[in-house]
Amino acid sequence: MKGENLRINKLSLDSEEVIVEGEISNLSYSEKDIERKGSNSFLGKIFK
Repeated sequence: MKGENLRINKLSLDSEEVIVEGEISNLSYSEKDIERKGSNSFLGKIFK
């Protein structure tokens, strides 16, 4: 994630919820990254 004045206001791996405030200029993820890191990784839990 890239941007300006980014703040994570809520991060819950249990409910798979992320709330980010600020100006987001780029948000990306790769399923290959998730598979390589395993489903127990941060992204694996959020992007099931």
